[in-house]
Amino acid sequence: MDYQNRVGSKKGGGGVAGTAETNQYRRERLKNLLQSKINIESDPYVFKNHLGILECKLCLTTHMSESSYITHTTGRRHQLNLMRRAESERKQRSSEKSGTEEEIIEKRHWTTIGKPVYKVFKIRDPVSLNKGFIFTFKLDKIKADIKPLYRFMSCFEQKKESPNPKFQYLLISAEPYENVGFKIPGDTIDLRTDRIWDYWDPDTKEYCIQFFYLNK
Repeated sequence: MDYQNRVGSKKGGGGVAGTAETNQYRRERLKNLLQSKINIESDPYVFKNHLGILECKLCLTTHMSESSYITHTTGRRHQLNLMRRAESERKQRSSEKSGTEEEIIEKRHWTTIGKPVYKVFKIRDPVSLNKGFIFTFKLDKIKADIKPLYRFMSCFEQKKESPNPKFQYLLISAEPYENVGFKIPGDTIDLRTDRIWDYWDPDTKEYCIQFFYLNK
């Protein structure tokens, strides 16, 4: 900015600039300085709407000019949001990497010796009259370090039959026995701790699971 030949200035001096001129110079200098460091066209968070107003998609703010938006990007709010976004993306990448590692773990295989001996009993709670089942298994040849496991599977998970919401499946695993599945009613199972339980007796090699349904 040329301050030469101003009223009240000495020869070779800077002269006296008005407040408006000084502010304008400061804005222009700031704009030029920031634009030399930031390319708006490559900014993934800036968007120009149909009114020509710039919007920051990260902070959800609007700006009437490029210099206003650039000034916003150097502010504390935008910088904090950038840090939060970077941290969120880092956690997501870490989670995806962890999931990929889990997917490549080799599935456990073993030589099966047939299905275990089992019995199924229908039961009814004497107080609530809820219906339920007791499954008992005799697992004489189960491996010493293995405990039987169970889980419920919806009709949409299995691939053996056409899905029917009226039914679900109870799966039992006890290596080296073959996994077995039981087709049971698809009503809602009462999963409260005192309403469903399983017990494994390593001495007698007997496994038992009991559960009740909720009343409709």
